[in-house]
Amino acid sequence: MTASRGEMSGKIAGDSPSFACLAIDMSTPVSSIAVRVGARISSREYAGHPMQSRDIFTGVREVLDELNAEPETLDCIAFGCGPGAFTGLRVAAAVAQALAYGVGIPVARISSLAALAAGAARTHQVDCIAPCLDARMGEAYLAVYSGGQSGDWRAVVPDCLVDPEQIRLPAELQLFLAGPGWSAYPNLVENHQAQINAADFSLVPSAVDILDLAAEQYHAGLTVAATDALPNYIRNKVTD
Repeated sequence: MTASRGEMSGKIAGDSPSFACLAIDMSTPVSSIAVRVGARISSREYAGHPMQSRDIFTGVREVLDELNAEPETLDCIAFGCGPGAFTGLRVAAAVAQALAYGVGIPVARISSLAALAAGAARTHQVDCIAPCLDARMGEAYLAVYSGGQSGDWRAVVPDCLVDPEQIRLPAELQLFLAGPGWSAYPNLVENHQAQINAADFSLVPSAVDILDLAAEQYHAGLTVAATDALPNYIRNKVTD
């Protein structure tokens, strides 16, 4: 397992000088942790061997220490609730629950596909994004999000589990394709060739982008209690 380290600052969606949040994403083989205090962000990204709970807590401690923050000073904990890898979602949810319950703060459950779309908007300054992750067993997790450039995200096509050979997104949509799910199923790309504006198949959901969405959710009063911070598996029978 490798980790990239860094602290950054700047205005992000839902920016508030007093908002503080810790985010965790383990929906893909590239896990990440990020904390925001006002406009400052510290983050870690881990690729390779799957993270265990102890690794996550070590990473959490590191990013908090970089910003001189403590769990009890946060407004909420956020995590990528899915869809995605079953084990990763379960571990991320358990850690978010434990941290939030321990200090009595709420949890923001953030769609992993929405976080992927937010990352595409941040990286490429695009809108009408179709995030896609490989769901294995010949299926894919797919959605379409729009409004990122104005900070008013909406799901044009809600998160869903699809058959890559059969799914057809609305023909009027001009799409930016984001995520490794597209490259896993070439026919899925071919079936939407006329609608593609551009693509980045290397993007994965990131805790940094979860922070943006968590800020919006927190200020809208849409967070949940720690006991209700459950994953969204979408598929009942799942494997990693």
